[in-house]
Amino acid sequence: MPALSTYVTSTALSRIRTILFFTNILQTLGCVICIIAFILTTTHPSSPTNHSPFSFSVQILSLAIYLAIPISSVALSLSQDPTEGSLLLSQVLSAVAIGIGVVPIIAIFQGYTDPTLPLLFTSGYLTNIPSFLFRTLPQTHIGQRKKRAVPVGVRGNLDGIQLEMQLNKKAKFILYLVFFGILASFILLRIAISSPSLLIWFPFVIIASVCIIGLSVYLQGRKSGWQPMVLDTYENKTMWWYTARGSLASVLLKDHLEVQDNLVKITLVKGGLPTNLRFRSQADLDRFLTITGLGKVD
Repeated sequence: MPALSTYVTSTALSRIRTILFFTNILQTLGCVICIIAFILTTTHPSSPTNHSPFSFSVQILSLAIYLAIPISSVALSLSQDPTEGSLLLSQVLSAVAIGIGVVPIIAIFQGYTDPTLPLLFTSGYLTNIPSFLFRTLPQTHIGQRKKRAVPVGVRGNLDGIQLEMQLNKKAKFILYLVFFGILASFILLRIAISSPSLLIWFPFVIIASVCIIGLSVYLQGRKSGWQPMVLDTYENKTMWWYTARGSLASVLLKDHLEVQDNLVKITLVKGGLPTNLRFRSQADLDRFLTITGLGKVD
């Protein structure tokens, strides 16, 4: 399969490499935490209230099967220019790790009343959630390039018109926060059902997980305000452009655009609030309106 550089600009490739690098560190750290938590169970004094009903061999087997999945996910994305197939498989394995990771938690910690080691293991396991999110980024870039259906560097009829887009991160941040809050709650609830004695600690774990995940998503995003962009093409009622970070983006423009001075209002999400585009010159604005044929001056 083609390499990632086939689908993205050099700017976007550099950013994706950085994100994958820290994602690999995060997921590897999660595995190390899980191993440490398990080792501590073998040195922890055994008692009727801190003893799993499963045999030691079953615990080892469940842990080994689980750890093989995120480790494989990391290995597939170590290359500086990974292929499309390896990136997709890495993402899938991270998703599988989220589901399979519950098994060793149950096998090792079922019956534990002391929450320290179960929560330590769970904190390592939960690193798979942000890892899965970050591994979706390359697939988004690849999907956009396939949809655009032209090689990197080839521009269309808008031919690099430069302008600025007004962005607001609050709505997107809240959306991600709610999504991961629900996901973390679902996973932790499944664990709590297997060990009811740990239930009292789970609200604190959920809050901490949501805060950490939400913060990581927020830091990866762009800041609010005016951001530069470069227009690519307008065809089949779709406008394509490159963001300041080299990402290829698009929006379907069906209705006439509202024009005020050098500002153009568009809607990026159906039913969402309008987003302002600010052109650098009247000539660029006139050219844009001529090509799209959607201008309606207020």
